[in-house]
Amino acid sequence: MLVHAPSVTHASTAPVAPDARLSYWDSYNAAALVGLRTTSQSRSGLVASQTNAELPTMRVADISGNAHAVERSADLVGMFPKEAVFACHLAKGSAFFMQDGQQFTLAAGDTIVYDTRRPFTLAFPSDMQEFLVDIPVGELDACWGVRVQDLPLRIAPAGGVGAALGAELRRALRAYLQAPTIEGSIALPACVHTVLRTMAQATLRGPDALPRSLFHILAAKMHIARHLGDPGLRPLDAARAAGVSVRHLNRLFAQEGSSLAEHIWAQRTSMAYRDLMHPAARHAAIGEIAFRWGFSSQAHFCRAIAASYGAAPSVLRKRPPAILSLARASACAPRHPHTPAPP
Repeated sequence: MLVHAPSVTHASTAPVAPDARLSYWDSYNAAALVGLRTTSQSRSGLVASQTNAELPTMRVADISGNAHAVERSADLVGMFPKEAVFACHLAKGSAFFMQDGQQFTLAAGDTIVYDTRRPFTLAFPSDMQEFLVDIPVGELDACWGVRVQDLPLRIAPAGGVGAALGAELRRALRAYLQAPTIEGSIALPACVHTVLRTMAQATLRGPDALPRSLFHILAAKMHIARHLGDPGLRPLDAARAAGVSVRHLNRLFAQEGSSLAEHIWAQRTSMAYRDLMHPAARHAAIGEIAFRWGFSSQAHFCRAIAASYGAAPSVLRKRPPAILSLARASACAPRHPHTPAPP
């Protein structure tokens, strides 16, 4: 086991004295999520709980509570810097969001994507639940097809397909946070990035941007993510999981700029690179990492890493951590179309 064991924390204000709940909540969020200032007008004080999970390629959280507001002021941005974009998907209640003079009213099913490097206010006038996705700012365009200058971006369900996407996002996040597994920490980003990217593009470009066979793509990506470490994983297996032919699925993946086989090897290379460069996995042999992610040989692994990251694994490991770019290894849309095929 290398770097993909789930790291999950929980917090609840229930056992905390009412007059200490706000400071407790702010301290937890500053350490686990982002520096905020929370206020509550409720007579019972803030009643809130949170499950927070750190995955190799993102952080996700399930947050519930009574009426309250959170503010990230300019002072807090300076005190608790964070180079991240948040996508807040509202599962229950309503909300009001404000950033850079823009104001948005959110209903259950809506998502707001925003830059944590800029001050914002998010208020919930009644009982609420949100699922939050946290990714590095540098991965925003590749993962969700959104530019920083497009933010804040409110995403509302676009018809039946949009509502189904929101339901799938909630299902995937809830299932993982209730029972996190190593396999889930690999598979979840494939689902979350695909869904949020599709939702964002439908908002930016109109409902016609929704792929006709979106759920075939999603099913294939989820199957691939769950079986990346299986050296016998074939495009045919992903096509069967999606209920379509390999030829048809390849046409769908071509719309994203890759083939089905290229996507499989890009994801394997991406996850293997994270293991290769993570400080906690420095003890792991290069061959061990290669075989963990389904590479047929260490030589094939070395060629794939060199093609995608510019140097052999042994060379990359000798470089100072400061010049490494883990953002290049995100499990978003395929970014290694020239990964060498297996011998």
